[in-house]
Amino acid sequence: WSKYACSLESAISDCSDYLASIECLKPVTALHDKNILVNEILNHHVIRRTLLPLESFRQGLKTLGVLEKIQMNPEAFCSILCHKPEKLSAKLLGDLFTIHYLSGTDKARCLDFWMGYLQETEGGESSVTLEDILVFATGIRSIPPIGFDPDPSVMFQHIKYPIGKRDLNCLQLPITKSYENFKKVLDIAIRRALLQTRIC
Repeated sequence: WSKYACSLESAISDCSDYLASIECLKPVTALHDKNILVNEILNHHVIRRTLLPLESFRQGLKTLGVLEKIQMNPEAFCSILCHKPEKLSAKLLGDLFTIHYLSGTDKARCLDFWMGYLQETEGGESSVTLEDILVFATGIRSIPPIGFDPDPSVMFQHIKYPIGKRDLNCLQLPITKSYENFKKVLDIAIRRALLQTRIC
């Protein structure tokens, strides 16, 4: 019974009201009991807690025979009930990201570089894809149905290489003198980041 087990026992004691309310309060006799406890908490939140709303939804679909129609023709209802990611385009990404500029920067040139890069990427003239850009900035390949929190943003700064801050959905881009250099450093940074993600 190590100090870690004592910490576990203390944490369980602190959360005993919560654990009792979700019917997961069990005696802890060994450190490995934490895995059992975690599984029971997950089971409550992922399965037991959602059963009642799902059953209510199911009963609602039975009204006027909708559930039966869905079960007989699942393909016909797929587009209505299942989310299909929107195909990314340069315009969509351009509208998705809010652009922030440092004071004194040439806003028109920065915007031209950013939109030019998105358009070239969409046209296949870049070594990355629009999905790669979104992953670099946000960590995901498609726009979620509920949107992003926080909203994606692009910040032009005096830095050498682009930085993707996925926890903030923020893309920090360098202010460069030429579009060719802008495109080159973006391609390199995005490819390198994606390669590291695959290796990890």
